[in-house]
Amino acid sequence: MLSAIPAGLAGQAAAPPKPDKSDSVHRAARLFRSTEPVVMWLEGDLKSVFKDRDSMSTKRHPATMRWLEQESDTQTTTIDLKTRGHFRLRTCSVVPLKVYFDKEKTKGSIFGGEGSLKLTPHCQKADRYAQNIYIEYAIYGMYNILTPISLQARLATVTWIDPKDPKSTVTRPAFWTQDEEDMAKEVRGTILMQQGGTASQMDPRQMAITDVFQYMIANTDHSLWALHNYRIIQTDTSVNYFPMAYDFDWSGLVDAPYAFPDSRLPIKRTTDRLYRGGCHPPELINETLKLFREKKDAMYGVLRGIKDLTPARLKEAIEFLDEFYKMIDDPGQVNRELRRVCER
Repeated sequence: MLSAIPAGLAGQAAAPPKPDKSDSVHRAARLFRSTEPVVMWLEGDLKSVFKDRDSMSTKRHPATMRWLEQESDTQTTTIDLKTRGHFRLRTCSVVPLKVYFDKEKTKGSIFGGEGSLKLTPHCQKADRYAQNIYIEYAIYGMYNILTPISLQARLATVTWIDPKDPKSTVTRPAFWTQDEEDMAKEVRGTILMQQGGTASQMDPRQMAITDVFQYMIANTDHSLWALHNYRIIQTDTSVNYFPMAYDFDWSGLVDAPYAFPDSRLPIKRTTDRLYRGGCHPPELINETLKLFREKKDAMYGVLRGIKDLTPARLKEAIEFLDEFYKMIDDPGQVNRELRRVCER
């Protein structure tokens, strides 16, 4: 278990820690200052890379990465690729990767300062998977709007090239996600990799925002206690713990073809919303729902700002979020959906 929060402070909602404006942090975060997709090419023995399906594997595969730094400025560097993930690692033909950089070779570029980053690709060739990448990317942007304690993401248009298999060349969307430690530094904190944390030990406001956000996108694939798709940020004061959610591909908003709810849950589809958060006081729930209403246009704007999201997929996503906003304007439904956990 996490060590207890000092007496008298547990249960108090604190303002989120303010981002650190130091140059060293912002040099490392340069990649995430733009919303324009990074145009890039990844070349290597991709067949061997994607055969590496052991989630415990530490093997790195050499590759070459090219990208457009600016409109007419193509840069190239050597990188290492390591497969990562769990379910997608077993299911997808193009699997999630961790990309390792040589900092000397990327100095001064948009990847300057980055030691390694996660890259989430399209899983399968079908268009639905490409569209899902845009939705999953947008979820990070919506979370950013609600709280600074969230990972930034950057879209990429990746051409995958395997010289040994020229026919496999394909161009699809992917997205980069910010390094967790870098995000923690920006809010003057550190990542606490210790299982056993409970909602009652977290900063109440951040926990409520994240609980409602998970409900809004219909994500049930998470566990704070087990650090499953969660990280815990400890601030430099050591007074508050701040939960941060990530990895949203099993959410109903994404509605991935491979996703399904845990059989122990009382829902049959990932698109069925189920509140898995904690019991929050009515005033905190009301404050949180007020924040969601205030940020509604900005969050919808993230989706509408994705140029290659098809009108049909955008409409589907907006209608799904509209159902959430209709619910939170009905006090009876709020009590049934978000407060019933308090009765148990």
